[in-house]
Amino acid sequence: MGGVPISLLTGPANAGKARIVLDDVRARARRGEEPLLVVPTGADVEHYRRELAEAGLVLGVRVERFAGLMAEVVRRAGGARERTLSPLARERVLAAAIAEVHPSAAFAAGPGFVRALASFCATLQAQRVAPARLRRALHAWAHDGPPGRGERARELAELFEAYRRLLRTISRVDPERQAARALDALRESPALWGGTPVLLYGFDDLTPPQLDAVETLGRVVDAPLTVSLTFEPGRLAFGGRAGTFQTLLPWAAEHRHLPARPQYYAPAARTALHHLERELFELGGERVAPGGAVRLLEGGSPRAELELIAGEIRALLERGVPAEEIAIVHRSPETVAELLAEVLRDFEVPFAFARRLPFRDTEVGRALCGLLRVACDGSGGLAAGSLEDLLAWLRAPGLLPDSTARGDGRDLADRMEARARRAGIESAAQARALWESEHWPLQALDQIQAAAALAADGRPAALVERIARELEWLFAAPARGTARVLAGEELEQARALMLGRRALTELAELARSAPQLAPGPAELVGILEGLHLPRGEPPGAGAVAVLDPLALRARRVRALFLCGLQEGTFPAPGRPEPLLSEDERRELAQASGLVLAGAAGEQSLAVERYLLYASLSRPQELLALSWHTAAEDGETTVPSLFLEDVCDLFSAQLRATCVRRPLGAASWPGPGPPAALRAQREPVLGGARRAPPGIAPLRDPQLLAALREQRLWSASSLEVWAGCPVRWLVERLLRTRGLDPDPEPLARGGLAHAALRDTLAGLREQSGSARLTPASLGLARTLLHEALTRHADSFPLSVAPERVPGVRRRLEADLERYLEHAAAAESPLEPAHLELSFGFDEDELAALDLGGGVRLRGRIDRVDLSAAGDAVLYDYKGAQAPPADRWVAQRSLQIALYMRAVEQLLGRRALGGFYQPLAGRDLRARGALAADGGVALECVRGDVREREDLDALVGDAVQLAREAAAQADRGELQARPDTCAFGDGGCMYPTICRCER
Repeated sequence: MGGVPISLLTGPANAGKARIVLDDVRARARRGEEPLLVVPTGADVEHYRRELAEAGLVLGVRVERFAGLMAEVVRRAGGARERTLSPLARERVLAAAIAEVHPSAAFAAGPGFVRALASFCATLQAQRVAPARLRRALHAWAHDGPPGRGERARELAELFEAYRRLLRTISRVDPERQAARALDALRESPALWGGTPVLLYGFDDLTPPQLDAVETLGRVVDAPLTVSLTFEPGRLAFGGRAGTFQTLLPWAAEHRHLPARPQYYAPAARTALHHLERELFELGGERVAPGGAVRLLEGGSPRAELELIAGEIRALLERGVPAEEIAIVHRSPETVAELLAEVLRDFEVPFAFARRLPFRDTEVGRALCGLLRVACDGSGGLAAGSLEDLLAWLRAPGLLPDSTARGDGRDLADRMEARARRAGIESAAQARALWESEHWPLQALDQIQAAAALAADGRPAALVERIARELEWLFAAPARGTARVLAGEELEQARALMLGRRALTELAELARSAPQLAPGPAELVGILEGLHLPRGEPPGAGAVAVLDPLALRARRVRALFLCGLQEGTFPAPGRPEPLLSEDERRELAQASGLVLAGAAGEQSLAVERYLLYASLSRPQELLALSWHTAAEDGETTVPSLFLEDVCDLFSAQLRATCVRRPLGAASWPGPGPPAALRAQREPVLGGARRAPPGIAPLRDPQLLAALREQRLWSASSLEVWAGCPVRWLVERLLRTRGLDPDPEPLARGGLAHAALRDTLAGLREQSGSARLTPASLGLARTLLHEALTRHADSFPLSVAPERVPGVRRRLEADLERYLEHAAAAESPLEPAHLELSFGFDEDELAALDLGGGVRLRGRIDRVDLSAAGDAVLYDYKGAQAPPADRWVAQRSLQIALYMRAVEQLLGRRALGGFYQPLAGRDLRARGALAADGGVALECVRGDVREREDLDALVGDAVQLAREAAAQADRGELQARPDTCAFGDGGCMYPTICRCER
């Protein structure tokens, strides 16, 4: 062993350690030693490369993360030729090991267990624990343990042995074992390193493998090595980092402890911020005034909290503070990523936030996973594919040919989705059959299914290779033949392609090396859906950085906003070791001497205290602490107790000046949103409330001309316009249709109409009369059941198969009750016309001329004739039948208009018209009957009217219909919520009408 050249540099966060380390780097570079500066994060690498370059030092020094240092160790030790194991390959190897060992139910082979086992194996490999050593240690641990421990110990040992065995099979080495081998090689041959100085800056803790590297390079290789550690003995804030310091201290030939230096803070903020850094978590300290350097922000909800922060940042930017000198820190920033990004964009705050986007959330990823689920529908352990899976694939850009002006072909998928959802189709198999019945065969699905079969029959890589080709095809499809430069979201798709192709290439190689590593369809989908690609930009010039507490350890900012200070968030709750708890690892060490380093304690309160200290010590001018008092759903949340630790250091002024924005508050304390956003929010921010503009009349000349040319109306269409022109616009002109299946009452009504028509027609054919009488009731029942069976397929009563029998039986019972009711009444009229239609192209009867150029077409459910040839009309309804005195008021014009049609088109005198309910407790028809017609029918009191009243009623209905058509000609679109759809008033389409009642 050489002269132990390790130099340990410690001190609090603002002790000037960076200056000393960088001065050392520059001095060594000038002497030609080519030092290696190691910093914690990628952003730190860029920061210090830039700082050294600005000082003229571009060549002769390297800045790397610790992973870069280890890569250099491996290269110099001669291990670079080894093929290392990626995290994805490790999970495949461990999954195969689990399948080989067949663990008990305690070790369910889900993703969580595989990740836990990966961490366990990485620890063993880094500590150079051989399988035999682990088996002996676990056996000793289990010898006197509780029941079941022996089985657990055996399974853990066998899993590790299987893992190591599979690594030899595929000729791979995991990164931990590669690093350990490289360090061992340097221990055996120190000259391999070559004496390059190594300087570590910005670290507050080191993992066991990192400590191994420090010891090897400094104590064995004799490389000049400086470790800068943020640590101060005796302070509670550093309690979670004492173990690393105590490990390093005996190794150090020199230990320099630097005192705190208040000059790193801006003069106006120095007293408050330096006091905070020195006294955090210390007892009995004095209280000082915050002086505007420390502020509190309280939001009534997560959005309100983040908007307060965004407003404060906008004010700083407007005062000239560079965006890169501002940071937002959150304990788990990925949990607020979407909301925070939305708020910052709304407030026009430039920001940099390196996030991870799931591969399945990209267009190509979503399409590829959907394709795989549909093609391998229910096979290989995969759940049955769904309609959504097929649509995800069909909607991939460029997959379907262009068919509309939109130019992407996805309208074909939209139409298929509408038809499928209206038919209640949910499975991928049914959706595929629907597509292929109207379009072309989806051969790619069969090809992937064939590849899956090949993979199961001796060609393990076949499925993965086929999916890789599909991925490349999906990416290239929208740009095929254009040779354009990718930009914007296309770059995100390119990153998804690279990520997916890299994963699939590795899976194919693994499958060829060891068939048991080939993923089946279910595993392949899980792997693809578990991939994540980087999204957003890392911190840089011109952008506010969004970071976690450790990402800012090696740099300072002028203003820092520490948000999300909630109990359960910061401090974060502890996470126990998943395989062997801390207590079990302690017992293992006592029983066998094998000490396994674990992650336990990384989430302990001591470490959370240090994370708070690391965050609070970074700002130079302003520190703002924020929290919210309620979740988005209004549930009360509890602020972090860390806030009390901070407030205990300052006078009452800190709490008194807290900026609060309660949940639902209209006012805006402090700096508000930008002008554009404030204008949007003016109605709720205390400005004059302005009603939204109502919908305007139609003005387009072409549309108005088309409306005037289309003079052929249906009774129901006129009713809808009379009730609400906007509803007519949406339902009759735009013809929008929902994606939900047709309501059951609609299908029930269609089947009831068809069944009654066939029943009465069959009754006339077999008995000579369609009249329902007690004598013909039995035959009518038989004919009814036959008609219901005959038309069942044409009118599906429900998209849920389990509901069909019940709905069908209920309809049968209702129609049987109606037949019994009609037979008991013994009407003297003869049903002469069943579903009499007029005005359609195929009809013998022309359209009805209502006057003023308005023509009517329609279909009358039933026209009964008296012995004198006079007519009484019936229109079937569900359970509600409006009385005649409400026809005009409720815009129920149909039966009155049909009475006019019978008179003009058939030449029959219309004695009356009725709406006939087919369900409900009261089956009596409601309508109007002429008192002098010579026909005696059982009527509700008030439905028998004088002829003059009946004619006036029909005339009023015709006049209302003509006026509705004339309004349509003029484009007089207006909202009528009082008569739109509901008896008590109510708008069917409020976002289109923009009306307020």
